[in-house]
Amino acid sequence: MTKRTFEQAFNAIFHDSKAFVDFCGLDVASEVETFTVSGREIFKTSDKFKKYLRFIDRVILRHLAKDKNVVHSFTKDKNTFTAVRAHTDSNYFFLTDIRNFYSNIKITDVLRILERDKERIPISDIDSYINLLASLMTFNGSVPVGFSTSPQLSNGFLFEFDCAVREFCESNVLTYTRYADDIIISGKSFEELSDLKEIIQTFLNKYASSTLLLNEEKTRITHLGNKVKILGLSILPNRKVTIDTKYKKKLELLLHFYVTDESKYKSFLEEEFKGSEKSLFGMLHYVQSIDPDYLEKLQRKYGVFALRTLMEERWNESR
Repeated sequence: MTKRTFEQAFNAIFHDSKAFVDFCGLDVASEVETFTVSGREIFKTSDKFKKYLRFIDRVILRHLAKDKNVVHSFTKDKNTFTAVRAHTDSNYFFLTDIRNFYSNIKITDVLRILERDKERIPISDIDSYINLLASLMTFNGSVPVGFSTSPQLSNGFLFEFDCAVREFCESNVLTYTRYADDIIISGKSFEELSDLKEIIQTFLNKYASSTLLLNEEKTRITHLGNKVKILGLSILPNRKVTIDTKYKKKLELLLHFYVTDESKYKSFLEEEFKGSEKSLFGMLHYVQSIDPDYLEKLQRKYGVFALRTLMEERWNESR
């Protein structure tokens, strides 16, 4: 692996040696706006800081260790669909997530991750910048929601946890996948999953952080035959993965208005997609990638021409 200095890597992206001085002396607090959405604190970065974080993500964080066998978040060719599809041969499903996940990843954890993986990172003088990088990727001592570096940091943070859970599941003929802070484990019988809450909590504290807790309200075991809802998708009794019913209802109502009532279409589009047909375009292509049979059903019900028009990139925003 060919290595270069951090400044060389920076200048290869930004082509301005003076900018590196600015990068190294950046006052993070002046580049971040904090606001609350549904009781959750969100951090919005300035355009300049956003570019710097993307640079860190590209040059540093993509090299962090992660267990690609189980991680489906922020990973090439992986997504919610692949995370759910891995469980279609199972009968019972243990579902949970981690409470206040990002805010419980502290700057000390970031320092540990960077130190752990520094030999994997193709920067020859990485030791000189570990403290700087940790300070840029955290806010008030924690990893914030809204920084583009936070997703890959979270994967790196849970590397040891993922490996331990995967090894446990393999030895017990269970299937494990993770998407961000959502944990999915499945097997053939209820008994195989009945003690998992305590086991996974122990693993989380041993291999990630003593401060992390599973979300009691979202921890459950469900089974095939019920509508198994995971990550906005459903596993049907025939083991097929499709879009969850609540999203189907919204999509079909929107399509109904599209072909029957332009005024209601615009109003509902504004309500569900902030008025952007580009978002609807993305939703339809998402449906196509997950359940093409359902897309064909929509075409039969609302017309091939209507669906093709909405799925073209040259949509008319002023429709």
